[in-house]
Amino acid sequence: MKRDTNSPSPDVINQMDEEEVIYNEDVIEVIDPDSLNNEEAIKIDPEKEDATLVFTGHKSGSVFCGFLSKAGKIAVTGSEEDKAYVWDTTTGEIILNCTDHKDSIIFAEFNFDETYLATGDMSGIIQLWRLSDKSMIWNYNMGDATWMKWHMAANVLIAGSVNGEIFMWKVPDGDCKVLQGFGNRTEAGVILPDGKRLAVGYEDGTIRVFDLKSNNMISTIPSNVGHNAAITALDCYIDNNLILSAAVDGKTILSMAHTGKIISILQDLNSEQENDMEDSDRNWVETVAFCKDPTFQVAATGSLNGEIFIWDIPKQMLRHKIEQEGGISKILWKGTTSLLFSGGLDGILRCFDARNGLCLHLFTGHSKDILDLHISEEGQIVLTTSDDFTARIFDISNLF
Repeated sequence: MKRDTNSPSPDVINQMDEEEVIYNEDVIEVIDPDSLNNEEAIKIDPEKEDATLVFTGHKSGSVFCGFLSKAGKIAVTGSEEDKAYVWDTTTGEIILNCTDHKDSIIFAEFNFDETYLATGDMSGIIQLWRLSDKSMIWNYNMGDATWMKWHMAANVLIAGSVNGEIFMWKVPDGDCKVLQGFGNRTEAGVILPDGKRLAVGYEDGTIRVFDLKSNNMISTIPSNVGHNAAITALDCYIDNNLILSAAVDGKTILSMAHTGKIISILQDLNSEQENDMEDSDRNWVETVAFCKDPTFQVAATGSLNGEIFIWDIPKQMLRHKIEQEGGISKILWKGTTSLLFSGGLDGILRCFDARNGLCLHLFTGHSKDILDLHISEEGQIVLTTSDDFTARIFDISNLF
């Protein structure tokens, strides 16, 4: 563990040699007593409904995914019933019914300028909808899919497949490029902030970074070097280089996108007493996210067992550990603030201040697991989707 008085910035980290790789095997939790999680002090009423709107358009099956428009006026949600709906976040009125899918919807998002909506299901059927006239203008069957992403600044849709190939479509004409597979399914993908590169995590724990223009592979972290099990989550820092990754092996790793060098194995949740652990006892990180505030260089990770870890990135050490009642499906930062939201498998949406580790608010209403959450770009509302067949809108405008 590094304990330098003058902590290196991420730019300095980028210049490290391979000999300077760090393995934080025994992480010491340096937590001020005043910053301990105060969730116990917040009274939870299981019958209280905190949502400003409960969307009940999905009549059966879990609602797997959700996305908000930038202003938060409309939402799209996709469910196990093979349908996606676009709806008004104030009234709940259904604006568009996306039909003709053949499997559970795992992706439903608006593009960068909100002219199009893409919906995708597990069988690999992708539909493109033009929002101006609510018409489906393009569809494609890529085979079994694992994840999908819109480019943040271009009409390009990217998806990973079970057979390991990565598809990239230019929309609306549907021109397609395919990045080769490597014999393992793709588990996660993230487009780097510069929009020029893509990091992909695979079933065997390998991470590869591709140039989106040339399709060339820039770097790779093999499974015998970094992770050795399926990647669960990826994120990239605003410097376009630092990659944060997590996997079923219990490791959380910080690495370099342009070289593939590992900077630090921040954590290995399964390193202790590994020989005595059953598969059902193993723990791993399900979700990771860098804070977007350049003056607050931290990242958050959320585990299957309900732990949130706030990492000091320049020091590569633990800043806070927060424990909540249920496992965590997803964590998101509110814009460039230090506010962190977590979707709980106990049906509770939580808001924490990552600077001190305190729980600021609990949002109740869901009766089952929260599966996805999304915060509007303007930061006024948050959308959650759940196993209870519903989606909910919560007002977060008073949280700073």
